[in-house]
Amino acid sequence: MDVRSRQRDRHPERAGKAAARLLLLGIWLGGIAAFWGWDGGVSAQQPPTEAAITVEIEQSVNPAQIVVRGTGSPDRATVTLALVGPAVDGEPIDLMLVLDRSSSVDFERVREIARTFILHLSKDDRVGIVSFAEAARVELSLTDDKAQALEVLEGLEPGVQTALGDGLALGVEELAQGRREGAHVFLIVPTDGVQNVGREPLSVVERAQEAEIPIYPIGLSPAARRQLLSELARRTGGAFFGRFSLDVLENLFRRAEREVAARFILITETLPGGILFEQALENPPSVSRGRELTQLQWNVPLLLEGQRWQAQYEISALEEGTFGLNQWPSVVQYTDPEGRPVTLELPAVAVRVGRGPGGPPGPGEPGEQPEEPEEPEAPQPEPANEPPTAALTFAPEGPVMGEAVRFDASGSQDPDGEIVKYEWDWTNDGTFDYESEGPQARHPYGSPGEYTVRLRVTDDRGATAEAVVTVTVAEGLKAGAAVSTDFAGDPTVPEWMDYYIDDGVVTDEEVRDANARFAADVFIPGTQYRLTSADVQAIIQINALAKIVAAYERPQAAEEAGYVRVGDYIDGVGQHYVKEEFLVGEPSYDRPPVLLYYRDGTGWRLAGVRFISTNSDAVLFQVADWPDHPASAHFEDGTEQAAASAENAPLKNSKGSPLAFWHPTLYGLTVWVGIVNPDGLFAPRHPDL
Repeated sequence: MDVRSRQRDRHPERAGKAAARLLLLGIWLGGIAAFWGWDGGVSAQQPPTEAAITVEIEQSVNPAQIVVRGTGSPDRATVTLALVGPAVDGEPIDLMLVLDRSSSVDFERVREIARTFILHLSKDDRVGIVSFAEAARVELSLTDDKAQALEVLEGLEPGVQTALGDGLALGVEELAQGRREGAHVFLIVPTDGVQNVGREPLSVVERAQEAEIPIYPIGLSPAARRQLLSELARRTGGAFFGRFSLDVLENLFRRAEREVAARFILITETLPGGILFEQALENPPSVSRGRELTQLQWNVPLLLEGQRWQAQYEISALEEGTFGLNQWPSVVQYTDPEGRPVTLELPAVAVRVGRGPGGPPGPGEPGEQPEEPEEPEAPQPEPANEPPTAALTFAPEGPVMGEAVRFDASGSQDPDGEIVKYEWDWTNDGTFDYESEGPQARHPYGSPGEYTVRLRVTDDRGATAEAVVTVTVAEGLKAGAAVSTDFAGDPTVPEWMDYYIDDGVVTDEEVRDANARFAADVFIPGTQYRLTSADVQAIIQINALAKIVAAYERPQAAEEAGYVRVGDYIDGVGQHYVKEEFLVGEPSYDRPPVLLYYRDGTGWRLAGVRFISTNSDAVLFQVADWPDHPASAHFEDGTEQAAASAENAPLKNSKGSPLAFWHPTLYGLTVWVGIVNPDGLFAPRHPDL
């Protein structure tokens, strides 16, 4: 028996929230009465809520006729219940799953992500599987057999090493050779980005570009190699997701023009007395056994266009007769794409029950009557869930670019349970970027501007609430960004300048000499070079800089001028004192953001200054190509690691220390105007410090 049910456009004047509330009340009262065997006088014929037709229900029983339990065969029937989204109006999908089986990842999580993608495909879509550990291998070529894909997935075992590049190369080639003309193609790779054997991951970029195959890496931990995975995505036209969630799934399928048909689906099926639920074969329900009825429930978070969700279970019977399986209340409740509540009744399906030749006599027949099964204690009805409330604060109040903003949702509450999940959308773009079990989270912003942050909290029964705050990020750098142990490389200093700085200082006499040579338009001695106006200005500014910072010979004077000690003493550089307001905008000779100090027999003394810029073309004193320090995430324990962007900065390092700030690639010019540096006035380090 196979029955299908669709919602129909009835009573449009009853649409809306009021009708939904009345309907749900009727379902609840009617369900309680039927479940406990009471006659409360509540009608079972309630109209469904009106909304767009987005879900089709299919249900079947096989075989449709069985015998009483224990009297012969068959004494069990398999019930199949399915929800089907609207047909896909567009091209199919060819999806290649490239799965990380290495020891550095939670392979069960990898398997769960892959299973979720497979289950949300439509009947015309195809999926293939490549896996990698010590080596890469094709587990399944592109196929429309989703059951086979799930079977292959369950058979995979974790490995040890990580041949990420080989896995990507094999996945790209399989998809390039097997894809269908016009199909939407996706290469999904859940991984932590670790690579310790085989070819380099970025070596596949050219082939992926040539075959027009976008790569979508999904990070498996906050410590994932975000810079590498982001670069793979960017260069192939894909996208990197820091973690997996249903929002990520929805985002990806939307790229193939697949929309959501239903959200927050609750399926309630009520079996009559005399019918026993035996076991689940697929998608187990929660089971509540009452005095007269048995109630099954399933929660389905999301149904997409073209997707088929299916549950299967076995039933048996204690007595003869014809039984309609779907007693009141047996309904599907969900939220449609417009956010409206919808309720559909399950279709009418029945099973006929006879008596087998080997069983005991039935009622009215001679002989011993079968023992009545022991009735389980009826559970109390669960009270309605009260939704949580969401509250969100952040600090500091005015963060600067790259500073880790600390968000706190501790004020969120659930009146009848607990909050089990916190989800964060850092830019209010509709995709939740991060999920945490606790109420605190951090996030840096890589550029100034106004950002709206959205928080969603979920309680232990699935109800949600949201809160938003607006964060205004100022231009500038966090003071700690100026403190680095290594600015690599040497700046480009014009050769003519050696005439004036070879002794490590620029005196007033040398300033007058430069002015005179420019006025007379004569060569610098030993060269064929004539000074320009900008050259003379540079000489004047170096001389002026030494006079400006002479007032800060001791750190106490710097502190009085607004400089703050930052970080520890660094060999070859000294102790940093930073003025954050001077880290904003282009460097200026009279606003040195960093003062460097060293200790001699009389205490701390000024050694030099450092100018910081995020501009690779920064020029000061006619000196260009400044030494650089790569874009990095810095943590509260003083460690750092490379991170190409603020979005890719891990929120904690491998030791669990939280993120303090992120900075882009920095360019630093050091000028030793306090003590002479034998390596040169603009050397990045001092050999005697």
